[in-house]
Amino acid sequence: MPQQTTTKNRVPYIQFGKGTKPLLILSGGPGNYLNSPMYKEYSFLNKHYTIHMLSRKSRLPQGYSTSDMAEDYATIIKNELNSEPVDVIGESYGGLIAQHLAANHPELIRRLVISMSAYRFSKEGAEMDMRFAQLASEAKTAAAFRSLAPMFNGNRVKKRLLVFFMSRFGSRMLSNLNPEDLLVEGKAEVLHDSKNQLSRITAPTLVVAGDRDFFCPVPLLHETALLIPNAKLIIYKGKGHESLGKQFKRDVLAFLL
Repeated sequence: MPQQTTTKNRVPYIQFGKGTKPLLILSGGPGNYLNSPMYKEYSFLNKHYTIHMLSRKSRLPQGYSTSDMAEDYATIIKNELNSEPVDVIGESYGGLIAQHLAANHPELIRRLVISMSAYRFSKEGAEMDMRFAQLASEAKTAAAFRSLAPMFNGNRVKKRLLVFFMSRFGSRMLSNLNPEDLLVEGKAEVLHDSKNQLSRITAPTLVVAGDRDFFCPVPLLHETALLIPNAKLIIYKGKGHESLGKQFKRDVLAFLL
């Protein structure tokens, strides 16, 4: 597993892949998922890119927004990646931040993938993540991951297995986190609404999600893609807010390369 380190501006990241081109993956949240096996979902990009999977920096000030987090990522591209346009994948929570990054710094983005995200999350999804952040900040790790059960797609048995898996790896996912950061991230998610910013995204953009995504209902996905000038929307039948499967990997490769 790649070792976690930090950028010059204190953003945790892991690096993997053997390609010559840089790719930023803005990971989900609230929380730091770099210490989990989730990075393996992107191993299909290893031979094409040197991949930097980023979380959020620690000791976030109260009121820190997804737009503020985007500025942290812009600083990394400018100061550590020579300000050259890079490809970016924003996954879930990271997709919220990626929208601000692409809108406010179009010169830094070559191509953008917004995965399992929209200009805002559903009210139910944002509230669930806020509950998760509250429980996790109180070190109630198992309860925190059980609270995520509604987001998983499938029958009761499958949901229980997914919750069990998440709970088992939960302590690793939430390791080395300041409890207050979880709450700051949760509040930033609840307040996020980039609808009026999307028209300023100039990079070719791929919006992808499942048709059973608890956070991103299909009408919200359509609206998001329509508001981005050069966007393509792909919706995967039967998929929820989890792994999108082999077709997702084929679509991302075709779009980025």
